[in-house]
Amino acid sequence: DLEKQAKKKAKETVSAIALQELETDIQHEESKPVKELSQVFSAQLTIFDSSDAATWEMFWKNPPKIVGIDTEGNQTSPPILAQISTDDYTILEVSKHNTISTNLQRLLDDDNIIKVFCDNFSHSDKKCLGITITEDANFMKPPIIDLECLASTLLGPVNTARGLSKLVTISMPELNVRILKPKIQQGQLRGRYTNVARFVLIEQGKVAPLRGLSDLSNKEQQYAALDSRCTLQAYHRIQQYNDTMSMSE
Repeated sequence: DLEKQAKKKAKETVSAIALQELETDIQHEESKPVKELSQVFSAQLTIFDSSDAATWEMFWKNPPKIVGIDTEGNQTSPPILAQISTDDYTILEVSKHNTISTNLQRLLDDDNIIKVFCDNFSHSDKKCLGITITEDANFMKPPIIDLECLASTLLGPVNTARGLSKLVTISMPELNVRILKPKIQQGQLRGRYTNVARFVLIEQGKVAPLRGLSDLSNKEQQYAALDSRCTLQAYHRIQQYNDTMSMSE
């Protein structure tokens, strides 16, 4: 009996210490300032228009090994906007004639270039670009990688997708902030079109489709480009962590 009581007491002590450490970690995280991606990464990104032939000529002349891809308006196929980021610039493509460009399709079909997404578990970004989702697909290896799948392996499975903002926060602890995705206010949908709200309105058929990239303000273009750029940067950091852990084993 004394031995059982001693073991029970030891377990209670260990649990109490673990809970105290967890509480300290939570308090530390909650004490960090809350910001949006655009507030943390405020530098203007270099953007090129997909409809300009010179854009893809530049891309294919020196093709990158990895790109980050994101979409806006992914409940339709093709999406309203596709964003393709390299480490140096971002290509924005407004879908025209109900299809994606031949160059974007070429990129998606090119197994020599890694395409990194940060998609939800319904794979909306991939599906709206025509990527086939099979039951056994886990998107952990090239040519298509999903940050959510990587995170589930490295950090543990979750019922709800972590999202890009949280993955950037986790992968870049030196930022010392909690990055949150901006919420769309109902007033924004009815009135002033700001950032993501504009794409939601187009998706809902409440405003006219985009005729071209020039229909988007610089702020809207920067907002869209930032998602694909951060997807790529977060992948680099997660991959560095993964490589470091593999070397230490």
